[in-house]
Amino acid sequence: MQVFRLTCVAALFVAGSIHAAPQDVVTMPAGQVDMSQARSTPDYRNAQSPMLGVKAIPPKAFDFNAAAAVGRSMPSASENGKSLAVADPKGLAQRLFDISPDEQPQQMPAGVTPNAVGTQGLQFTTSQIGPQAVDTTYPSRATGKLWFQQPGSTGWWVCSGSMIKPGIVLTAGHCVSSGSGAWYGSFQFVPGYRSGAAPYGTWTSWASATTTSEWFSGGGGVPNGGDYALIVFNKNGSGYRIGDYTGWFGWQYPSVVGKEVTVLGYPQNLDSGLINHRVDAQATSGSSNTGLWGSDMQGGSSGGGVVLNYSYAYSSSTSLPSDDGVNRLVSVVSYGPTTTGPMYQGGSVFDSRISTMLTNMCTSYAWAC
Repeated sequence: MQVFRLTCVAALFVAGSIHAAPQDVVTMPAGQVDMSQARSTPDYRNAQSPMLGVKAIPPKAFDFNAAAAVGRSMPSASENGKSLAVADPKGLAQRLFDISPDEQPQQMPAGVTPNAVGTQGLQFTTSQIGPQAVDTTYPSRATGKLWFQQPGSTGWWVCSGSMIKPGIVLTAGHCVSSGSGAWYGSFQFVPGYRSGAAPYGTWTSWASATTTSEWFSGGGGVPNGGDYALIVFNKNGSGYRIGDYTGWFGWQYPSVVGKEVTVLGYPQNLDSGLINHRVDAQATSGSSNTGLWGSDMQGGSSGGGVVLNYSYAYSSSTSLPSDDGVNRLVSVVSYGPTTTGPMYQGGSVFDSRISTMLTNMCTSYAWAC
């Protein structure tokens, strides 16, 4: 399978040694964290949006019976999130840039959720997260946009991310590392983002980043079974973490293939990345331990959360009671097609490495958890 990037990649460098942890995860060296803090203000509006592309998907992606059988398997591990905010966000709101009335995204009529399907035949529904008031309610406020820089470049890039712990953001591995042994930096996260507004402020101080060895040293190609990452953000001047204002999602693995999932993100091709979008679809099997689902989202949605039971908790499942939990992250957006017609995306199926990464970060930064 031929694999290539849809966007240009700037020059990279590697600073410091690689810190390996059990079960194939890698953490950015502390010295490089200090060097990689943001030194300038991002071009919030014109940042480039990476999305890794594949030219074809495997035949098993269309074996829905096999996917359903996988979906009936019991998950190995899970953890609940938290919806209740404990801190008052008064005074945090910022305006990153202004847009004219003509540029304001048009809201879809209430209750309208377009059905869609691409040339590959993977069906989905797509809609905006709205109205605007929803941006500051859970779980929408626990998602946001992530800006970063690639070393050696003055330009800015943008991905999507989700709160997975009070002080930890989940995103794609390719939003923190080149996949060829180099780290990115200058991470800035804006939860609840909409149309240039940052209702919970801009979080620019971060303590660490980690991803899987499979992604970090895998060459940067997709599909990749480990294209996910965590970033630990520091407390603000009031001593609060991001999640103290927004809440955070739970997580579960392995729970992508054969499941009905909701995918969240800020795709540049829809409303110019100004609004959080959602796609709802049944995930099927991709290559290299990834799941696939129909989607119209493109670059900018990379790193966006793939959520099981978005905003709805079940209480009466007899076959899989462990699947009843609400708002559980099971993957992130990793790749898509190289053309617009097929309309699908894929993401790594979480395994024990997500648990290891969280344990490592919570051990080193207990306050973030």
